[in-house]
Amino acid sequence: MASDLQEMKTQFLEYLEIEKGRSVKTVENYDRYLTRFLTHTKVASPAKLTEPLVREFRLWLNRQPGVSGDMKKKTQNYYLIALRSFLKYMRKQNIESLSPERIELAKVGGRDLDLITAAELERLMKGPSGNSLTALRDRAILELFFSTGLRVSELCSLDRDLDLSRDEFSIRGKGDKVRVVFLSPTAKKAVKEYLEKRGDVEGALFVSYGRAGKKLQTLTPRSVERIVKQYAIRAGITRKVTPHVIRHCLHPETRVMGNPSLTTAEKLFTANDTKKVLGFDWFNNRFIRAAITHKETHKTDHMISLWADGREILCTPYHSFFTVTENGITAIQVQELKIGDYVAGVRGIEMHLEKHAETESTDFWRLLGYILGDGTLSEARRGIILNDKDRRHIDLYNEIVHHVTGRYGTIVALSNGHGFALNIYNVDFLKKVRSFGITQRSKYRRVPPQLFQESEENIRSFLAGYYDAEGNNGAIKMFSASKELLKDVQMLLLRLSIESILLPRTRMVKLPQGRTIQHTIYTLYVTYPPSQNRFVELIPTFKQNLQSKKKWMRLDIALPTQNIVRTLYPVLLEKKGFMHLLGEEYGIRYLKRYTRICTTPTLLQSLIKACDENNVKHLCVEHLRLVHSLDSIRWLRVKRIENLSEPSIVYDFTVEPTHNFITDGFISHNSFATDLLENGADLRSVQALLGHANIATTQVYTHVTDKHLREVHKAFHGKRRR
Repeated sequence: MASDLQEMKTQFLEYLEIEKGRSVKTVENYDRYLTRFLTHTKVASPAKLTEPLVREFRLWLNRQPGVSGDMKKKTQNYYLIALRSFLKYMRKQNIESLSPERIELAKVGGRDLDLITAAELERLMKGPSGNSLTALRDRAILELFFSTGLRVSELCSLDRDLDLSRDEFSIRGKGDKVRVVFLSPTAKKAVKEYLEKRGDVEGALFVSYGRAGKKLQTLTPRSVERIVKQYAIRAGITRKVTPHVIRHCLHPETRVMGNPSLTTAEKLFTANDTKKVLGFDWFNNRFIRAAITHKETHKTDHMISLWADGREILCTPYHSFFTVTENGITAIQVQELKIGDYVAGVRGIEMHLEKHAETESTDFWRLLGYILGDGTLSEARRGIILNDKDRRHIDLYNEIVHHVTGRYGTIVALSNGHGFALNIYNVDFLKKVRSFGITQRSKYRRVPPQLFQESEENIRSFLAGYYDAEGNNGAIKMFSASKELLKDVQMLLLRLSIESILLPRTRMVKLPQGRTIQHTIYTLYVTYPPSQNRFVELIPTFKQNLQSKKKWMRLDIALPTQNIVRTLYPVLLEKKGFMHLLGEEYGIRYLKRYTRICTTPTLLQSLIKACDENNVKHLCVEHLRLVHSLDSIRWLRVKRIENLSEPSIVYDFTVEPTHNFITDGFISHNSFATDLLENGADLRSVQALLGHANIATTQVYTHVTDKHLREVHKAFHGKRRR
């Protein structure tokens, strides 16, 4: 066995090429990285390869010049990855050397990518003008990129005998893997026009055109990158534009439901340990824990505020939710939604908390809820002040103060005669309350994040305290100037399977100084009868005469099955006597109306039963059966879609195995995706839908067929730039 590192390196490279089947390019890169390491360290034998040597090499590497400044951490890691692979190989050969686990990769920050707008994309695509050979070639390159999602190297490897009679072709890509990519009509037309203009016999699809008489050369990846950059500059796009970028979706404050915790997209992204989130298993109608397997972040200046039945979420136009179409439950991008459409949300989420020692008492959390709602924290007064019109409430909370702090507060009547104040003069308690994050003015307050990991009893106590401060007698509703605070409360209520509706109200307010200003206040309503009953049962508020309906039927649940019924209706119409039977025996006399309006669970059950008992075999019946079975889903009607032009950092996640997760009460589609161009129109719909980097990944996860992918791609591209 060779003991010289140079000989071992040669054997290692041969091993990569033959046994591991690595590409020639990969072997060349590993050779370059290892040669540079061995040349710099001058180490000759495996036994002398030590941690100090590696550390000294890393220090030297870190100070080497790069394209802009010092060498990037990501580039440095390529050297370390090659070295670790080399050490693992030597270990397999029973050669004593440094353990590969002793080499840690440099920490690489998330990539910040600027997005281009749809208008900028359109200008970019129109860049190659005229009918010259170069313009036709460049137009074909851009269209092919945006239709197929090819890598630059893959595009450069294409031959001119591409079969344009078909809508797809196979490509051997990274890792020598073969996958199917699809051609849009626009891309086929552009390539065809380019080939018809060519008069040469060169075999490559894309070649360079230099001086007359000069031999044609196949375009290199670097040349293609320059072409894209050239047209980006012509289009007036100052940001970096490349053929292969990543897009992202969620606003940093988006609440992501874990089990049991609730966190934000930003905190989920910055967490170092692997996180579990809550996803929904559509076919088993249950929530399951899913793993975050990939995450990305970048900047954008275009967000959308989506309001649907009293819930709001902020995301980019390309973020996907779930809706009901004639093809059953499918994903849909926010930018494709219209007012009146329906998207999937959750009714409630069961809590599965592991038993743990409570850090604070239920009385503490109740008092904290009241303070968050209507408390004034003042270092100058060395304490906290609570106000209430009802003396009985003040007395009850003074008892709670005594339980929590060991001392009673001081009660005084307000000078205006409209209530009472409870003064809690306790600096230590004030500091403790501050430590739970209640440091902002009321407009910017949030629920303490610690609460989302507490027991159900503590959550109920907190909500009782908050409702005592900001709630209503009679109709169940609560108020705040902080929209984010009420969205937090809305998520807490969902943990108790209590649905609520958040609505803004703008009014004119006259200040004590006499000036009148416009002020927006938010109200959180509990109107759904089962949720009203649960609220009264679970939340021990001191408010009185809360309204709830003890008796209630499921008739007001809307199931948005119009598109499915519209497709099924002609089939049922052709079945002799079925419509008469539907009215006489199943109580559905006017089925056609449900091609325009929602069904109810009772009616849908009768329709499915009628189809089953009369041997109606159709895929639409199965779609209806699935929608009917999902009693954990609340279909939310889109009420408002607002475009926001403000800079924001947004986050994306790959979630397995559900490919969806719960965000602000909506079911968000697994959103991480590698797109064809930054915010690109002409995205391959399956990649946008499933959030996968390429079609091969899509097929692995979903087992969909090439035929199905081709149909989806064709339908999507048919809408392009009409």
